[in-house]
Amino acid sequence: AASTTATRSAASYSKILDKVLGINVYEKKKVIPVEDVDPMYQKPVILPPTHGVEICRVSFRSFQLHRLDFYMNFCRKAAHSMGIPCTGTICLPRVIRRWTVLKSPFVHKSAMEVFERRTHKRLLVVRDADPEVVKKWLDYINKNIPIGLGMKYSMTEYEPLDIGQKIEKAIKTRDARLVDEKALQSTKYVKNLVVRGRRRMWTTYKDLPVYDRSDVEKLAQDIASKLRVDPKANIEQVTREIVMGSRPPKPAKPSKKPAAASNPEAKTTKPGPEATA
Repeated sequence: AASTTATRSAASYSKILDKVLGINVYEKKKVIPVEDVDPMYQKPVILPPTHGVEICRVSFRSFQLHRLDFYMNFCRKAAHSMGIPCTGTICLPRVIRRWTVLKSPFVHKSAMEVFERRTHKRLLVVRDADPEVVKKWLDYINKNIPIGLGMKYSMTEYEPLDIGQKIEKAIKTRDARLVDEKALQSTKYVKNLVVRGRRRMWTTYKDLPVYDRSDVEKLAQDIASKLRVDPKANIEQVTREIVMGSRPPKPAKPSKKPAAASNPEAKTTKPGPEATA
């Protein structure tokens, strides 16, 4: 009500002020065409994708809705200025979490308070853009992200079908254009892990017997019958007990100790340093 009265009073005394001051206090509103308006004040323009190939997904979350919507317009305008086809703002489900606590530390349990936290989420999808340009766009919006907002993105990279052969060739020739030193070190580490795992598997399972189909069916029937007796038993433990119980006994290893003499009481003594010939 105060604002409306102030406007009316100013409008009623405008002629008196014009006569006293000799100038026009209130100027008429100018009509500006839409083409002359700065694009910064217009709605973000969406560039249409050419093929619809998804390159990147950027998700945002915040507790403050007005700040989140403002930043979404900023990201979309930045993508339009860099020539990146970006979708409009996609609203994701809002997450509401509530906590109920006692209002007083005394015995009045009926007096309680409920605290609520609302997490707003938004999503942008980038299609048909150069991955290098998209990375620069992500660095730009991440650099100018306001306080109280979180951003997470996932990029999809597409490679030709013969990329595996190129990487193998680069690893053999140690070509740094396709594979860097970190990748070469990781490949060596993975190879060592595979070799170590194969050795461990061979030492673990080399003594297991070769089962026929009838043997496997018999083992399955034994496992099922044991589970019928005790349905709450752990199926992995039952299977391990039955399978390992059916293994043939290991042959006794020959002892490495030398054979004892015929007379165990007879002992040979070596002459000490005090003994003389």
